[in-house]
Amino acid sequence: MKLTDDIATQWWMDSLEGPLAEAQQQQLEEYLKANPVFAEELEQQSSLWNSMGDLKTPEPSSEMDLRFEAMLGQAVAESRKPTIADQLKTWFIANWHVNLGSLAMGMVIGIFFIPKQQNDVANLTAEVQNMKEMLMLTMIEKPQAQDRIKAVNLTKELPKADSKVTDALISTLNQDESINVRLAALEALIPYGKQSEVRQALIQSIKVQNSPLVQVALADAMIMLQEKAAVESFKDMLQSEDVVESIKPKLQSTIETLRSI
Repeated sequence: MKLTDDIATQWWMDSLEGPLAEAQQQQLEEYLKANPVFAEELEQQSSLWNSMGDLKTPEPSSEMDLRFEAMLGQAVAESRKPTIADQLKTWFIANWHVNLGSLAMGMVIGIFFIPKQQNDVANLTAEVQNMKEMLMLTMIEKPQAQDRIKAVNLTKELPKADSKVTDALISTLNQDESINVRLAALEALIPYGKQSEVRQALIQSIKVQNSPLVQVALADAMIMLQEKAAVESFKDMLQSEDVVESIKPKLQSTIETLRSI
């Protein structure tokens, strides 16, 4: 067998535990002679291991015994410490009157302060709505159509709209020179279609519209609101010479749909 450093190291370690076979021992010695650097490393390791083997385990001194007993006592004490649950239970029992007082204070806060806070929130909400309404009513008079559309869209942020807002939207639907603004106003009015005043205003608006786009949008709105009272207005529109032919089928379909509701 041709020796390598790994095999020689293994044989050398085996020789420390017991004698090798004669042939192995001779081959190992020849390898170490041919590789003096490797042989020196093995000798250094051997010296180190021998020095470690000479170390003796010290006998426990009395001082070591005392330290061990102290550590053991500390471990026992740690194991006997009350848990967090035990500490909370003890604290609650010792401070029950304080806990009851805190509970009573919480009830007082709930009775006297929370309603006030709720009132403050309600007042703030009302103030914000008033500000948005004022802004809407101001912007809807602006000369730029895009500003008026912003004003109309602002009503969608209102939790509810009073008559001032709906009246402004109806006026815009009937009178604004921009078709896009009128369409936006119609869209903004539909959510308030449950109000009888708004429904009647929408029916009346059918008679004053001259834009085919707005006329068709009103037809869709009446179907959405299921407003049968709009049938007569659409019949009058069909007979008008001012209505373009392209939307007459839509108007006829709207009349039939409303009649079937």
